[in-house]
Amino acid sequence: MPLAAVIIADFIFLAVLAVAAWAFIASWTYILHRWFRGRAVIAYRPRRPAPWKAVDLAVVAVIFLAAQACVYFAAIKYLGPDAARPPAMFTPNEAGTQHATVQLIIGGNAWILLICGFSAIIAAPIVEEFLFRVMLQGWLASFERRHRRRMPTLRRLLPRAFLPIALASLVFAMMHFRIAGPSINKHLMVLLMAGNAAAGLLTLVLAVLILKLNRGATAADFGWSPGTLLRDVRLGLTAFGAVCIPLFTLQYALILLMPDYVAADPIPLFFFSCVLGALYYRTNSIVPAIVLHASLNATSFLAAWILG
Repeated sequence: MPLAAVIIADFIFLAVLAVAAWAFIASWTYILHRWFRGRAVIAYRPRRPAPWKAVDLAVVAVIFLAAQACVYFAAIKYLGPDAARPPAMFTPNEAGTQHATVQLIIGGNAWILLICGFSAIIAAPIVEEFLFRVMLQGWLASFERRHRRRMPTLRRLLPRAFLPIALASLVFAMMHFRIAGPSINKHLMVLLMAGNAAAGLLTLVLAVLILKLNRGATAADFGWSPGTLLRDVRLGLTAFGAVCIPLFTLQYALILLMPDYVAADPIPLFFFSCVLGALYYRTNSIVPAIVLHASLNATSFLAAWILG
């Protein structure tokens, strides 16, 4: 790499670190200021329980998985079966736990970066927050609300919404579990990245239509409140400032401590998802969670591009 490019990359990286440090200090100053004054850090906004049932979750899950499968088989059909075939033999040095997005970002051209950026920063936060927070956590919270009165021990031991947040976060974290393996065909990875983003957004649209028609779900049930949009965006950015440095620090420490053949992602992502779940529960708006999720993905994307 030319010296000028190295200097520019180092400057951008240091600038990102400086902004992250400033955001961390500013966010925690704001949080502690509210806490010491006896004010809620996140004001609670009540709403009715989610109207969908377990069968609705199952239907949406089937649509999502079927759409992902269609994308995969279409990509294999286009590229040929050899695109998905790993090397017959590969050494441990050739195995890695890097996320597919990181593999594409490193050395990728402008089109690849555009596809990865859209998938990671726009599509993934919107789709994943809808599926895990609005649908899964929303249904778990409704289930807990119906049965909590019958379990006095549970009421004494665990605060309200603890189990819905924790269970949805556990599923979210395990969806990101990876073990070491050889790099897959980059042409296949690009097609899967673009196709899965489109499939996820299509699943979201179909899920909204199904739930509106079958359950009478409203915009508020989906966590959408235009009247609080700017406030929710600010809250998401404040949450990002508060958790960015701790999460990346935990990720780096786990990379050093854990075996090389297991990705460290699920552990920090579990705690990250708990923050997302708490934001959604307290605000009953999906916007802060999407903003926080997109901000973290954008920072990871930028770091992978600079360091790569």
